[in-house]
Amino acid sequence: MTSLQQPVLSIVIPTYNERANIQRLVTQLLEVCNPTPTEVIVVDDSSPDGTAEIVETISGVDPRVSLITRASKQGLSSAVYAGAEAASGKYVCVIDADFSHDPEEVPPMLLQAQQGYSVVIGSRFVKGAAFIDQPFARRAISFVLNLGARLLLQIGANDALTGFAVVERDVLLSTPTRYSSGGFKWLVELLATQRDLRVAEWPIIFRDRTAGTSKASAKEAVSFGVLCARLLSWKLKKLSGAP
Repeated sequence: MTSLQQPVLSIVIPTYNERANIQRLVTQLLEVCNPTPTEVIVVDDSSPDGTAEIVETISGVDPRVSLITRASKQGLSSAVYAGAEAASGKYVCVIDADFSHDPEEVPPMLLQAQQGYSVVIGSRFVKGAAFIDQPFARRAISFVLNLGARLLLQIGANDALTGFAVVERDVLLSTPTRYSSGGFKWLVELLATQRDLRVAEWPIIFRDRTAGTSKASAKEAVSFGVLCARLLSWKLKKLSGAP
């Protein structure tokens, strides 16, 4: 059994039906982050495919791995908040369970955060980034939605829609709104509501998922539009001094 030091990094993995990926992902994350004291927190929304049972087996032999099981599918962003609240590390890394984000990118992203950045974004839209095996239409949609969010909400980052980032835990939990809880875009909310953060973007190779089914849907696109509208309203009220 592996002993648990006080973690520096807490890796939060929201899951729903990720049985095909989760064991390999957790193993690889702990390997690449060694020797940095690291914990992995899987937040599972009662996956019917047995994802939670696999994580329970892993955590039974490795105390660095823990599981939060929720009674129903409640949304990726709320899973991120739940994981961050349970985390012990100064830094929280949020990563998708489907291997679209490369675990090898986590150590250099953490190193950059430790150089004084509150948020290090795993960015698809900076020099050095690339897409692999993702349809052009989905790349185009991501680019357009990013551009719209940046212009509407005055966000400086090139990729506010990625689900991959290393964030100071206190910064993440200081997000003053939780409008994104039922959806995916927690990072947009963080960047839109906290203006004085030091933010860096780390170029990543973004891959289409290796197994399982994508969670993207038209419903998520609509919820993103609603999120942007609510955040814009919040920002305007803050500017006007309204309570």
